Amino acid sequence: MFVKLAITFVMTPIFVYNLGKYDYGLWEMVGAVIGYMGILDLGLRPAISRFASRHLAEKDEIALQSVYMSAIAFMAVVGVLLFLFFFFWGIWFSGSLAPQGEPHQKYTLFLILIGAYLLISFPGYVAESYLEGFQKYYLKNNITIFNSIVGSTLLYLYISPENGLVLLAGINALGLSVKYLLFMWILSRPAYGAIRARPANFSGARLRELIVFGFKSFIQGIATRVENATDVLVIGLIMGPAVVPFYSIPANLTQHIRGLGWTLTHAFMPLFSGLSVTEENETIRRVFLMSSRYVVSILLAMSTGVLILGVPFISIWLDPEFGEKAELIIVFLVFFTVFPFINPFASRYLTAIDRHGIFAKLTPLAALLNITLSLILVHPFGLEGVAFASVVPGLIFVPMYLRYTCKHLDLPVRQYLLSAVLPGVAPAAIMAVILLSIGHVWVYDSYFEILNGVVFSSFGWLAGFWFLVLNREERDYIGEYLSRRLGRN
Repeated sequence: MFVKLAITFVMTPIFVYNLGKYDYGLWEMVGAVIGYMGILDLGLRPAISRFASRHLAEKDEIALQSVYMSAIAFMAVVGVLLFLFFFFWGIWFSGSLAPQGEPHQKYTLFLILIGAYLLISFPGYVAESYLEGFQKYYLKNNITIFNSIVGSTLLYLYISPENGLVLLAGINALGLSVKYLLFMWILSRPAYGAIRARPANFSGARLRELIVFGFKSFIQGIATRVENATDVLVIGLIMGPAVVPFYSIPANLTQHIRGLGWTLTHAFMPLFSGLSVTEENETIRRVFLMSSRYVVSILLAMSTGVLILGVPFISIWLDPEFGEKAELIIVFLVFFTVFPFINPFASRYLTAIDRHGIFAKLTPLAALLNITLSLILVHPFGLEGVAFASVVPGLIFVPMYLRYTCKHLDLPVRQYLLSAVLPGVAPAAIMAVILLSIGHVWVYDSYFEILNGVVFSSFGWLAGFWFLVLNREERDYIGEYLSRRLGRN
């Protein structure tokens, strides 16, 4: 996550400069379309991870091999179909992307490379989901980190206004190919189960089981992508691609909060799945409460920092024009991003116990409300109206998800809020006071002042986290652990 943040910090100004506002806006719009394409896995990615962890806990090697091959076969077909779609779009209709009067050959190659990216991605998702199901996150993350650094270095060295869009798509496709081939090779090693794609292991019944389980995630995935990605498309189609960066830059900044939330919670779905197999309900409840308390506290701190420092950071990072336009947008987007994370493990836990149907029922309604409000508000209020439209569904549906989750945990909502959410408010408030106080002394008009604010407020937040979020047992455990580590060194 930190590597991704560092890469974004360095590369975004380079992308904006070399692609220009039109091509950068187009890249964001195509990224939104690719997000929609991701739903064509029919929800199999979380299903694969869930069944992999379950069959591993049951020590069922035959089922592990069968799920892998059946999923690979399905995903390969989806990948081929998407490649053909983008290939023929590029060959016949790439002029629809080019600015009026400009040649379209660049956009032809760009679309073909996007198709290749998707051709590789879908079978690769299966191997990635297996590593997650086996809880081998360190392997997946180390490879991804190395891959991201190499790809970004190549882009930094060779990108130019003439090749920017094509080079960006090409290096992404190449890097993804290398990453997923490595994932498949690792799984094929005996130490990791010797999981290989053998045609004899394909099972139609197994594939149906995956699709039936994943269908709820599929519906949720459609709606979530509509809710998260439609804003960029609405702005691009109604106001033009050149306006998109003024929205997507603050949106991408707040997206890092969501990304951190997903990263911190990701490993818990297979964990909850394994615990549910052995009916360790008390352990699940304890882990759920404790981990929610940590994640909520961390994300409240991040959102506080973005609310106060986001606009000055964007102004220095890119251009004051971007900062001025982001002032109100960033407030709405932070709330839209953080509010669902008052219950950060809902989707992970409910998917693990096969009770995630509520998301399939309600998330489409939230997405429909979001897109309807965006279309209504974009004309009178512009970018701010689109951002505000994202906030409203969360106010309605997030409390419903919280009640449903607590019901299955056999946990009162009041107890959850007092135990998991309230403790994180005070450290975030301490952080806000420090940041605002420093802002009165030093105007946040350079990276140095922003870094000072981050460092001092982080110390204040850590002190609040240590004394107000962690209980005595947790503080003692951390102290003993650090003593052992330091003594060993």
